[in-house]
Amino acid sequence: MSDERVDLLQSFRVFIKEAEDGAGIPPVEEPDLRALHELCVERAKRYCGKNGVISIDLMVHACSPGANLPAVWLRHSQLRALYRQGLLAEWQHGTTLDDAVFQLAATIPMSGTQLDAEAFIRQLRSMTAK
Repeated sequence: MSDERVDLLQSFRVFIKEAEDGAGIPPVEEPDLRALHELCVERAKRYCGKNGVISIDLMVHACSPGANLPAVWLRHSQLRALYRQGLLAEWQHGTTLDDAVFQLAATIPMSGTQLDAEAFIRQLRSMTAK
Protein backbone atom coordinates (compact mmCIF):
# COMPACT_ATOMS: atom_id res chain seq x y z
CA MET A 1 0.00 0.00 0.00
CA SER A 2 1.40 3.41 -0.97
CA ASP A 3 2.23 6.03 1.64
CA GLU A 4 -0.36 8.33 0.08
CA ARG A 5 -3.11 5.72 0.51
CA VAL A 6 -2.04 4.99 4.09
CA ASP A 7 -2.17 8.72 4.85
CA LEU A 8 -5.65 8.95 3.32
CA LEU A 9 -6.93 6.01 5.35
CA GLN A 10 -5.45 7.53 8.50
CA SER A 11 -7.09 10.89 7.74
CA PHE A 12 -10.44 9.09 7.40
CA ARG A 13 -9.99 7.40 10.78
CA VAL A 14 -9.06 10.65 12.51
CA PHE A 15 -11.90 12.54 10.84
CA ILE A 16 -14.54 9.95 11.75
CA LYS A 17 -13.30 9.76 15.35
CA GLU A 18 -13.51 13.55 15.66
CA ALA A 19 -16.98 13.53 14.07
CA GLU A 20 -18.11 10.83 16.50
CA ASP A 21 -16.96 13.15 19.27
CA GLY A 22 -19.18 15.93 17.87
CA ALA A 23 -16.75 17.90 15.70
CA GLY A 24 -18.16 20.17 13.02
CA ILE A 25 -18.20 18.79 9.50
CA PRO A 26 -16.87 21.31 7.00
CA PRO A 27 -18.84 22.21 3.89
CA VAL A 28 -17.87 20.40 0.69
CA GLU A 29 -18.23 21.11 -3.00
CA GLU A 30 -21.63 20.26 -4.48
CA PRO A 31 -20.14 18.50 -7.56
CA ASP A 32 -18.27 16.08 -5.29
CA LEU A 33 -21.50 15.05 -3.54
CA ARG A 34 -23.22 14.68 -6.88
CA ALA A 35 -20.38 12.57 -8.27
CA LEU A 36 -20.45 10.25 -5.27
CA HIS A 37 -24.24 9.92 -5.55
CA GLU A 38 -23.97 9.07 -9.25
CA LEU A 39 -21.24 6.53 -8.49
CA CYS A 40 -23.47 4.83 -5.91
CA VAL A 41 -26.43 4.79 -8.32
CA GLU A 42 -24.27 3.30 -11.07
CA ARG A 43 -22.89 0.61 -8.76
CA ALA A 44 -26.41 -0.25 -7.60
CA LYS A 45 -27.48 -0.70 -11.24
CA ARG A 46 -24.41 -2.74 -12.07
CA TYR A 47 -24.68 -4.99 -9.03
CA CYS A 48 -28.44 -5.65 -9.01
CA GLY A 49 -29.54 -2.99 -6.54
CA LYS A 50 -26.77 -3.55 -4.02
CA ASN A 51 -24.90 -0.41 -3.02
CA GLY A 52 -21.80 -2.29 -1.94
CA VAL A 53 -18.79 -0.55 -0.59
CA ILE A 54 -17.38 2.45 -2.35
CA SER A 55 -13.62 2.26 -1.96
CA ILE A 56 -11.44 5.23 -1.23
CA ASP A 57 -9.84 4.72 -4.63
CA LEU A 58 -13.23 5.11 -6.34
CA MET A 59 -13.92 8.23 -4.28
CA VAL A 60 -10.57 9.73 -5.24
CA HIS A 61 -11.44 9.28 -8.92
CA ALA A 62 -15.02 10.52 -8.54
CA CYS A 63 -14.25 13.67 -6.54
CA SER A 64 -12.28 16.72 -7.50
CA PRO A 65 -8.58 16.94 -6.64
CA GLY A 66 -8.11 18.27 -3.13
CA ALA A 67 -11.65 17.34 -2.02
CA ASN A 68 -12.06 16.67 1.69
CA LEU A 69 -12.96 13.02 1.10
CA PRO A 70 -13.96 12.15 4.66
CA ALA A 71 -16.32 15.17 4.77
CA VAL A 72 -17.76 14.31 1.35
CA TRP A 73 -18.24 10.69 2.43
CA LEU A 74 -19.92 11.61 5.73
CA ARG A 75 -22.24 14.19 4.16
CA HIS A 76 -23.07 11.76 1.36
CA SER A 77 -23.81 8.92 3.78
CA GLN A 78 -26.37 11.14 5.51
CA LEU A 79 -27.84 12.26 2.18
CA ARG A 80 -28.01 8.64 1.08
CA ALA A 81 -29.95 7.72 4.22
CA LEU A 82 -32.57 10.39 3.41
CA TYR A 83 -32.69 9.13 -0.18
CA ARG A 84 -33.20 5.49 0.88
CA GLN A 85 -35.93 6.46 3.34
CA GLY A 86 -37.85 8.20 0.55
CA LEU A 87 -37.62 11.57 2.28
CA LEU A 88 -36.32 13.25 -0.88
CA ALA A 89 -39.16 12.07 -3.16
CA GLU A 90 -40.32 15.67 -3.81
CA TRP A 91 -36.90 16.47 -5.29
CA GLN A 92 -36.21 13.12 -6.94
CA HIS A 93 -36.70 12.16 -10.59
CA GLY A 94 -35.82 8.51 -10.98
CA THR A 95 -32.38 8.32 -9.43
CA THR A 96 -31.63 11.98 -10.14
CA LEU A 97 -31.92 14.55 -7.37
CA ASP A 98 -32.59 18.26 -7.85
CA ASP A 99 -29.64 20.63 -7.60
CA ALA A 100 -31.04 22.13 -4.39
CA VAL A 101 -30.60 18.79 -2.61
CA PHE A 102 -26.88 18.72 -3.34
CA GLN A 103 -26.46 22.44 -2.63
CA LEU A 104 -27.97 22.06 0.82
CA ALA A 105 -26.29 18.75 1.64
CA ALA A 106 -22.91 20.27 0.75
CA THR A 107 -23.29 23.27 3.03
CA ILE A 108 -25.81 22.65 5.81
CA PRO A 109 -24.13 23.00 9.20
CA MET A 110 -23.34 19.59 10.65
CA SER A 111 -21.81 18.59 13.94
CA GLY A 112 -21.12 14.95 14.60
CA THR A 113 -22.02 12.05 12.38
CA GLN A 114 -25.78 12.62 12.13
CA LEU A 115 -27.73 15.05 10.00
CA ASP A 116 -30.95 16.45 11.44
CA ALA A 117 -33.35 15.04 8.81
CA GLU A 118 -36.29 17.23 9.83
CA ALA A 119 -34.21 20.41 9.69
CA PHE A 120 -32.78 19.34 6.32
CA ILE A 121 -36.21 18.72 4.78
CA ARG A 122 -37.62 21.94 6.28
CA GLN A 123 -34.74 23.99 4.86
CA LEU A 124 -34.96 22.21 1.49
CA ARG A 125 -38.68 23.00 1.26
CA SER A 126 -37.93 26.62 2.11
CA MET A 127 -35.24 26.79 -0.57
CA THR A 128 -37.45 25.30 -3.26
CA ALA A 129 -40.80 26.93 -2.41
CA LYS A 130 -42.25 28.68 -5.42
